[in-house]
Amino acid sequence: MGAGVRAADVWVLAGRDPDPAQDPAQDPAQALPRPDQPPVRRVQGLLPSRAADNLFWLGRYLERAEAMLRLTVCLLTGTGTVSRAEEDHGTHARLRGLLHAWGAVPTVFGPAAALAAHALAGCEAWGSALSHVGAARRNAASLRERLSLETWRALSTLHDVLERPDAVPGSEAAWLDRAERALELASALSGLAQENMNRAGGWPFVDMGRRIERAINTCRFAAIFAGDDASGDDLATLLQLVDSRISYGARYLLGVALAPVRDMVLLDPFNPRSVAFQIERLGEHLAGLPSLRQDGLPEPQTRLVRSLAGEIASAEAASLPAGAIPDWEARLSAIAEAVAARYFPGDSDAARPERLVALA
Repeated sequence: MGAGVRAADVWVLAGRDPDPAQDPAQDPAQALPRPDQPPVRRVQGLLPSRAADNLFWLGRYLERAEAMLRLTVCLLTGTGTVSRAEEDHGTHARLRGLLHAWGAVPTVFGPAAALAAHALAGCEAWGSALSHVGAARRNAASLRERLSLETWRALSTLHDVLERPDAVPGSEAAWLDRAERALELASALSGLAQENMNRAGGWPFVDMGRRIERAINTCRFAAIFAGDDASGDDLATLLQLVDSRISYGARYLLGVALAPVRDMVLLDPFNPRSVAFQIERLGEHLAGLPSLRQDGLPEPQTRLVRSLAGEIASAEAASLPAGAIPDWEARLSAIAEAVAARYFPGDSDAARPERLVALA
């Protein structure tokens, strides 16, 4: 067989027919594993590229759904304290604009309850929480043997919570209750992936998907709500979107300020919601995966992660360049594409291991 040739089955023919009567070791049944003495193993064997792809996108879709849920909660609760007259030109308008840009609502105008209905349960809105959870379910359907029963139940319950008909049409309180219930289930799914999923069974790809998507979303949130002219309501909303209000309040006692908020959301390696934290975890996952190179040099996706990690580690929140955050978001998208090209090849141009030609 030549290099690159793929086969589903390979038969190795013996020179003659086996004769178990003369040699019991030639009995074909002896080649089968004995059910009473299974060999001990700690890994599940090779992970098919298609399964790794589905796991990666399962993580990304779940993180997208969680981001949409947090956006909707902020829309309905009004994190800031501005008046209704000012909302149209401030934080509230930015929330509506982001929901529209992400394909969750058809317009930025209208009652908050109507927009929440689209963002949470819009069947035709490609960016709604329901659409993202539905995509996650389709990916999970081909991974049933790799996901625990509790994970599948939580995912199905999350889909049902978002899909059920509205009992009180037009009620902001009802939609807020549904969004918060869905957010609890999304957090439960994240916990199940962290604590219940076998680390040798494709878990790195689920976590990489979540880390990349979370970092991309956080960069987008920061670009919109942490600009140089950000108001206190913008910064409070940003902390709510990245679930860091408690951490910020415990560290800073004088209210929100631009540099501390930027640092916690983007640069803080100890905050599990920051961009820096996601990049560190990505680097760890890539370091643990096999390389196709024989020269010890890093592969493209590893180079991209290391470059971005170094830049973020050396950045200062008080003097962050104006275009830094959008640039980081674009580079994170490039990392996602590089990971897909390396581990989920879909054509004959897929990368292959290099031949070892040097002496030890």
